[in-house]
Order: sequence, then C-alpha cells, then structure tokens
Amino acid sequence: MAKVSSSFNMFIDTERNISQDSTGDSVQLPLSQTPISAGPNQFIRLNLLEFSMPKSFHDINALNNTFTIRDGGGNQTVVLPPSNYNSSAKVFASVAGFQTPILTALTALQGGGLSPTISIITPLSAGNNNNILQFVVDYGAAHGYNAGTAPKIQAYVSQGKAYNILGGKRIVDDADSTSASLTTTLGDEAGASTANKLTFTAFYTSHYHSSSHVFIRINEQNANIGTSSLESIKVDTQRTLMTSTKVLGMVPIDTEYIRYVAQTDNVFFTDVLSKSLAQLRIEITDSLGQKFPLVAPDQDTLGNRYFQCVLRIDIMEYPSSIPHSVNNHNLDETVAPRFTRGPATHVGRFESMGLNGGDGYYGSGFYNTSGKRIS
Repeated sequence: MAKVSSSFNMFIDTERNISQDSTGDSVQLPLSQTPISAGPNQFIRLNLLEFSMPKSFHDINALNNTFTIRDGGGNQTVVLPPSNYNSSAKVFASVAGFQTPILTALTALQGGGLSPTISIITPLSAGNNNNILQFVVDYGAAHGYNAGTAPKIQAYVSQGKAYNILGGKRIVDDADSTSASLTTTLGDEAGASTANKLTFTAFYTSHYHSSSHVFIRINEQNANIGTSSLESIKVDTQRTLMTSTKVLGMVPIDTEYIRYVAQTDNVFFTDVLSKSLAQLRIEITDSLGQKFPLVAPDQDTLGNRYFQCVLRIDIMEYPSSIPHSVNNHNLDETVAPRFTRGPATHVGRFESMGLNGGDGYYGSGFYNTSGKRIS
C-alpha cells in the first residue's frame, strides 16, 4: 500500500496577477520554478482541501434561458433576459423576464393581428405548492388554431437547460418538430373550450436555476472516472458511459459565496498519471463542462469572477520490497526458488529433494532428513 513520502500545500488565488492566457475561472499555473516531480516507484496525488468563489453569475443565464415556440406555420426562438430570482414563481411573474418574451414570440407566429395577454395560474395560486408551471394566453379574439396547428413549447438540449427552468421534457433531436416540452390545450385552465385561449402546462416542477454545483477540473490525465454526461456539452446521447474525467471536485451553489472545506482526508483527490507537473490548469465549469456566463465581458479579468483554493500535493511511494510469501513475511531469503517443488518446512528457505544423496534438502546449505545442517 502506498504511503506519503512528502507533502506540501499549494495556495491559489486567481483574483489578480494571472497570466495573459488565464482568466479568473480558468487559470494556467506555471510550475517551472517550483517543479512537482515523482521519483521511481512514486506518483503524485492532488487533494482539494478548501475552495471559495463568489457566485458571480445569474440564475437565469445563457445556459438555461433559450427555447423554441412552434406552430403549424413556423417557429420563434425565445430568450429570457439573464437575471436572479429567489423562486421559480418570481421568474414566471416577471413581465419583462418571462411573459413579454413569450407573448412576443406568440404574436409573431400568429401574424401580429391580435395582442395576446398571459396569465400565470398554478405557481402563484394561494395555497398551491406543487410548483408546476401553468399559464393561459388570451388572444382577445379567435386565434384560429386547432389541435394540429396550436403552438407548442420545445426545449432542446442543444439550446441549454431551459427544460429545467420550465419543468418541461427535454428534446434530444434538433430535427424533432413534433415533441412538446409542455402540453398545449385549446381552452382555459378549467378545461372550458374557447376559441380565444390556449393553456400551457408543464410536466414537472420548475426551478429558478439549473446548476446545483460548480465543477473543478484539471488538465492533467488522472485516475478519476465519471459518467460521460460530465464531459458532453449540449449533447444527450441517451446512453451512459463511464470514462476518464478531469473533474477534481464539485462544490454546492447555496450562498453568495460558493465554499468547500474538507472535513476529512481524501474526499476530492486524484492520482496524476504523469511523473511531473510542468504546468497545471484549473477550470471552473458547470456539470457539462461549460463556463458560467459572464455578466460583462471583462468580468473574468477585471471583475469578481475568481476563486481561491488550497491543494495538497502528496508524493506517494509504493513499498520498496514486497514479501515473497503472504504467510511468512521473511525478507532474508537468499536462494532462488528454481529447485523448489513443494512447500518449504524451513521458514525463509527453499528446498529441493534428492540433491544430497537422494534424501537431503537443498537450501542455503545441506540438511539431513532431521533438518540439521551438514557443514
């Protein structure tokens, strides 16, 4: 079993003094002046001891704010403005953030002849905590849709995680124009048929964000493995593969600061496959390996997109000698076992019959049948 040969801490701060090829959430660390190398029979182990990062991205952002509305005659892309909310109800109650973009798309699909209005039903109802989105669009006059041509909301995986915000079904195939992420019914929320209204209802509970953790990744090949979903950006292959991963750790997003402090040893760690680290890149991403969107273009160089962390570097060493026998751990064996043909009765000695007059023993000398050494 490997043991620690030497150990030291690496303290990292990406707020200032970073190289031109680095940003606050993707930093290149040059190690030429402080080389990290493992000798023969050794390897390098990285341990994440502590991590801290400001939550410097919006809950609704470019990773989850885009979906499609399609009717029998065309389609419109809906982009919700990036913003922060404390609940999904506040997302849907926002006129500028949610209702206006949807009404703009529906008006464009209908041809602009009507001016629809929207009413959010379920999430805002008193005493209703199921958090399933339902909203009614009132066109004010007959909209002209039937069951085959009515608008449908489609949240494609390639567009991000809007399906998570809406509580809808994700659509894997970009060429799929028939599946719906929410149901569309002709009529109002009570089920009454009317030519003026459409009701959209989600399948699942909605959320005001789509990322529960930040993922800390390193560029070095290492011993960790993970599901293939952690390495695929905007792709859903509909199958799970276990692959090598560059994920070192994952930290929950739950406060203004995203923080982690190791409470025990070897929680988030990995064994590096190379013998030396000439440079180390550390990146902060979401679960799909995407960087969190910036609020402003220079946020990751001049603003508050940065992190601090402590890595412990262990030089691990395997035992220098491995016992020949699991039953008799004797490291003083001196005779090669090439003549051995049966279990040894002398601890640490290999025996062979017939080399001393036909009934003797061969070891580090000659023995008679009583086990006494013959000089």
